[in-house]
Amino acid sequence: MEQQIIALISQIKDDAELTATLNGDSNIMTDGGLDSLQLINFILKVEEQFGVEIDFEAFDFSYMESVHAFCRYISDMQETASV
Repeated sequence: MEQQIIALISQIKDDAELTATLNGDSNIMTDGGLDSLQLINFILKVEEQFGVEIDFEAFDFSYMESVHAFCRYISDMQETASV
């Protein structure tokens, strides 16, 4: 899942080099360089690709501190949705 998230960031930023420089510990906002509009685009693509619905108003941005933390958040959402 981490590689899929990194690929989405790279796609949104239109920067193929990000797939080589980002890793599980990378901060999505800082290291990925997403601005506010790109962040919304990223969230929409994540929702579509992983079949989850993220409440942007209640979203805890601490999950953006690393790709790994964000993936854990998405996995938890997928488990909750399937229960």
